[in-house]
Amino acid sequence: MNSASNCTAVALPSRRRVRGSILINTAIAMSLIVITLVGTELGYLFYMKREFQKTADLAALAGAQKLTPVAGTDVCIAARGAAAANASQNMPGLVLQQPECGHWASSNTTPTIPATSCFKDTDDHFLPNASTKNAIRVRIEKAPPTLLPFFEANRTICVQAVAALNEPIGSISVGSGVARLNEGLLNQLLSMLLGTSVSLSLADYTGLLNTKLNLLGIMDALRLNVGTYAQLADANVSLAQLLNAAIQALPQSNDSNTVDLAARVLNGLLTLSGGLRLEDISINLLKTAQQAGLLSVDLNTTDPRAALNGNVNALNLLLVALQVADSQSAIATQVEVPLQPLANVKLQAKVIETPSIAIGPPGYYPDGTAKTQAHTGQIRVLLDTKVLTPLGGKNDLVNINLLLLSIRLSMPAGQLVNLPVYVEVASGDAALATVRCNAPDGKYDVQIDAAPGLAHIFLGKVPTAFTNRTSPWASLPKERFSLVSLEAEIKILGLSAVKAPVDLRAKLDLSIPGSGTVTRSSLNYRYDPTIPASQQNLTQTVGTEQNLGAAIASAINAGKLDVELDTSGLTLLGLDAGFLSDILDTLVNGLIGIVNGVLGVLNVVLTPVLSLLDTALLAPLLKALGIQLGYADVQLLSASCDGNARLVY
Repeated sequence: MNSASNCTAVALPSRRRVRGSILINTAIAMSLIVITLVGTELGYLFYMKREFQKTADLAALAGAQKLTPVAGTDVCIAARGAAAANASQNMPGLVLQQPECGHWASSNTTPTIPATSCFKDTDDHFLPNASTKNAIRVRIEKAPPTLLPFFEANRTICVQAVAALNEPIGSISVGSGVARLNEGLLNQLLSMLLGTSVSLSLADYTGLLNTKLNLLGIMDALRLNVGTYAQLADANVSLAQLLNAAIQALPQSNDSNTVDLAARVLNGLLTLSGGLRLEDISINLLKTAQQAGLLSVDLNTTDPRAALNGNVNALNLLLVALQVADSQSAIATQVEVPLQPLANVKLQAKVIETPSIAIGPPGYYPDGTAKTQAHTGQIRVLLDTKVLTPLGGKNDLVNINLLLLSIRLSMPAGQLVNLPVYVEVASGDAALATVRCNAPDGKYDVQIDAAPGLAHIFLGKVPTAFTNRTSPWASLPKERFSLVSLEAEIKILGLSAVKAPVDLRAKLDLSIPGSGTVTRSSLNYRYDPTIPASQQNLTQTVGTEQNLGAAIASAINAGKLDVELDTSGLTLLGLDAGFLSDILDTLVNGLIGIVNGVLGVLNVVLTPVLSLLDTALLAPLLKALGIQLGYADVQLLSASCDGNARLVY
């Protein structure tokens, strides 16, 4: 039997052929390669844009450093050259478009740019070719070398940078009470402001004057957030907090001896007893149209911290802060000064608008507004003067004898004459015009434009003297006062029909300067940053000093005293005698004879009293406040020129 026939056949599974397409894989791979290449190109373009921007920034900063004015040179040529050289150094082979010199300020409106320019959407507040050049603009418009030759998209990169030279900063004051470094007057002023006795030495005051305080350092010590002007306007601190912050800021700009002296004096004022509680009295830091405050700062600056990065001296800061805090009450109330035996004067004075320290950059805006401007404090003074006329017989002023009627008008002796004097010293102003920092000797040349305020004087009654804060001088209600009491005697047919007193009423209204106009003057200073302020001549006077008593006496002698005879009270046998008043008013012929006769008697006692007003009473008070009639003291507190530039766009 064949064994082969007994074998069973086993069927094996067939192998299926797997089919696929390389096109899909190739497409995916190519897509990834393209994405990688495009991404690399875009990354390279972003990298180059960053490099271009860095180059533009550095070039603009280098150019702005050359914008400091130098006599006889074109600063723009030097600035452009420095910018181009810096750009080629940082990016070899790069040729800048012509850099532009101009003026940058946050208030500037950028000129319209043609729609074809790749810079059409920029708003950099830069004015090219302005007369005042403080900035340079660098623009780069360039397509960098390509990594992919077949990449045909628009590869032009447009970048620009604007760098501005840091503006000099100055701080000024006008009539703020420190113009006259006088130990006695300043002690008097501090005693009035603090409500207690102060007896600092002249060395103490000189030390405070030489002590520099950085306002930004004070703000930081107070831990105030003053990033915007709204925040600065809302900032309110107590006087104790302000003085403590000033003490903390002392070491920033002063040597150890100055710090020790100033800290001792300020700490002594903080611990005075019997006067104001400084921790309970608060002041606003920013002076605005709506509020009294410590500082006047350039309101057009976008960053108030930049304007605050300047120095003031400790004495000005102290005096102005105290006057701001005390502005709602009378500086001196009911101060009586006996001028025996003929007169007595009662004085009341009130600060209406406090002085302020102004700090900021020099110059003016296009509308003529000064960037940095300070105002004197406006004060009102009321003097109630009582003068005793000479003793003796009657002085006949009018003696008329007619056929049926005789009239005699005489001035009784030994009268007590009330002479009310109201004075309003309006605020003067000073504006920081220029600060030039390039003198060969290292000093700064500073110009301040200043004008004294008008002084108004009124002999008479002003009912709203200490309540009005809004009405101008011309709108204030003013009334005559009873200058002296006269005696009228009228005889009819030789018989006495009337024998009664009548009033001589008067008023005197004048302004200093008399024309009612004020002329602005330019004051020039040379500031040496290496020498203490007390050793430099940093105070100048604008206008001409006027003495109150002398001004009144001169006006009276010039016939400016407006008088009238009040005969309304005359009676005949108990009945109204208006017809006698008409007769008397007609016969006195404009009062010329009466006025001359009265003044002839009164001048004997008025002249010395008016002179004493200047020397013994009003002048010391006004000088302590830094305010005088017809002139203003203008002081440069400090100036700073760092010469650095900053990127502003």
